[in-house]
Amino acid sequence: MNATNDIIIIGGGIIGMAIAVDLKLRGVSVTVCNRSFPQTASMAAAGMLAPHAEALPPGPLLDLCLKSRWLYPEWIRKLQDITGLNLGYNPCGILAPVYDLPTADVRHNNKDQWLDKTAIRLYQPGLGDDVVGGWWYPEDGQVDNRQVMQALRQAAQQLGVTVRDGVTVKTLQQKQGKVTSILTNQGELEGNTYIIANGSWASQILPLPVRPMKGQMLAVKMPHPPDEPYPLQRVLYGPQTYLVPRQNGRLIIGATSEDVGWTPHNTPQGIEMLIKRATRLYPDVANWEIEEFWWGYRPGTPDELPLLGHYGCNNLILATGHYRNGILLAPVTAFLIADLVINQKSDPILDHFQGDRFHTQPSPPSASMTPFNHYPVPKTTNGHNGTSSLSPTDELVIAGRKFHSRLMTGTGKYPSIPIMQQSVAASECQIVTVAVRRVQTNAPGHEGLAEALDWGKIWMLPNTAGCKTAEEAIRVARLGREMAKLLGQEDNNFVKLEVIPDTKYLLPDPIGTLTAAETLVKEGFAVLPYINADPMLAKRLEEVGCATVMPLGSPIGSGQGIRTQANIEIIIEEAHIPVVVDAGIGTPSEASQAMEMGADAVLINSAIALAKNPVLMAKAMGMATVAGRLAYLSGRIPIKDYAIASSPLTGTVV
Repeated sequence: MNATNDIIIIGGGIIGMAIAVDLKLRGVSVTVCNRSFPQTASMAAAGMLAPHAEALPPGPLLDLCLKSRWLYPEWIRKLQDITGLNLGYNPCGILAPVYDLPTADVRHNNKDQWLDKTAIRLYQPGLGDDVVGGWWYPEDGQVDNRQVMQALRQAAQQLGVTVRDGVTVKTLQQKQGKVTSILTNQGELEGNTYIIANGSWASQILPLPVRPMKGQMLAVKMPHPPDEPYPLQRVLYGPQTYLVPRQNGRLIIGATSEDVGWTPHNTPQGIEMLIKRATRLYPDVANWEIEEFWWGYRPGTPDELPLLGHYGCNNLILATGHYRNGILLAPVTAFLIADLVINQKSDPILDHFQGDRFHTQPSPPSASMTPFNHYPVPKTTNGHNGTSSLSPTDELVIAGRKFHSRLMTGTGKYPSIPIMQQSVAASECQIVTVAVRRVQTNAPGHEGLAEALDWGKIWMLPNTAGCKTAEEAIRVARLGREMAKLLGQEDNNFVKLEVIPDTKYLLPDPIGTLTAAETLVKEGFAVLPYINADPMLAKRLEEVGCATVMPLGSPIGSGQGIRTQANIEIIIEEAHIPVVVDAGIGTPSEASQAMEMGADAVLINSAIALAKNPVLMAKAMGMATVAGRLAYLSGRIPIKDYAIASSPLTGTVV
């Protein structure tokens, strides 16, 4: 790339600026062309990070939003380190009150926590009389979007990004399938790669189905009695309205959604509607001082999905159409687009957001007959008890990331690195756990381990093996996250948490594990804690925000099998996060047993690594995991105390 104007980004909202900062940190020259900083949709937003509260259906958009939400803590920390600004990041959870009581089936089968009329008022006193209950989403949160925009502008300035305000792009000049320059009201600009990130205005440059969806909002000032907190501490996401309390007492109320083209300004009708909806949800709002009205344009698309990736020319990239989720999707969009530019590496998830998807319509499916006695492929329920949307591919979902394999393996105790490599491949696992301390020190058997596996295909699960205290585990977890980044997994925030002071039986410390988990969750880690098969501890770890629980079947490396079946079954029944049986499994039949019990996955190391033929055993464990999962999904026959003939007695020849 040239020394100047490597990248020209059109659009200075949160998406454009986030991409600019990411690219600059990777050593690229960047110029941002922005028409008007105050008019960006990012300045008009509320700053909710709410993929669950918005009830996004399972699919690529939800996957993208969850991925971005997991990136948020580290992304915010990076901006704060550069600028020294407080960005108002607050993973406070979101309450979603409702006025109509869902059916008992919906309340029971939904993986999210239902709160009845009494319980929801314990979470938030003062709700309106029409509220009959609601849902609690502890992993959602908020950020001060205006502070984030200020930080991005300041970070860009400090890093040396060229930001040109007041620039209106008139057209893109193309030649032989390549953009050669852009013509603007300030003259012609040339670059090597061009990124369209100007939201609702993208359709004024290219024939894209992006249209402005106007939103009106207002802010009120919450009262603050001496020595008392503000009355609202959590986001309320009610029917057709939301209340977002800032930590300084400002309460954001939003938002209308109006398909009125480029019609500007607040309107009496819009503001009246906001106040009416807000006071129905939380009546005290009617008496609070109004601070500000404002409005903005969300960039909407026909299917409400963003436009991401290459478009038309090989040096033209789209990053627009984020509609309601621009603030939430900023970190993941910046990461994916920067990767696309720097490494020419397109993440498979971008396939769902191609800008040309509206150009052609798919052909209607041909008619076909349904086979007699056709049974559908079993579908998974992630979270147990039918508490989640069905997935036809039966994927394991941990912290928003999907895996086809339900077998996790390790890297220790193998006779050699080549045998470990062959075993991992034979198992067809997608998650491999690595002891951070042993890799960092190149302990015997771990030399070259970091480079031994293709981390582009295998998801690394750094573990805190060898840590005897919560403090040690927290420190090693942070090292593990940095190790994953160095190996190319920039967005890997997973950690297998082990706190084991007992050197004889290697039993985990429940208090130390819980203490470390609470800290690591707050730091944005997806925590997978290794625990005794204690249902109460498992529930507590779920409540603090762990991504899974990993109860032991029997002591590590003992090969005793599943000695804690009764307790693990309780954990599985009560959990709303994946349950991974870890430690003690010695044979494929025991791996299958764990899966037949309803475990979401198993983690197996010693039984594979110490087998006479580790590669064959790895293959067997992979097959057993699949067989056990299929058996669980198919549903076994009831156990009876008497015999039932397999062949019918009617119609027999006498």
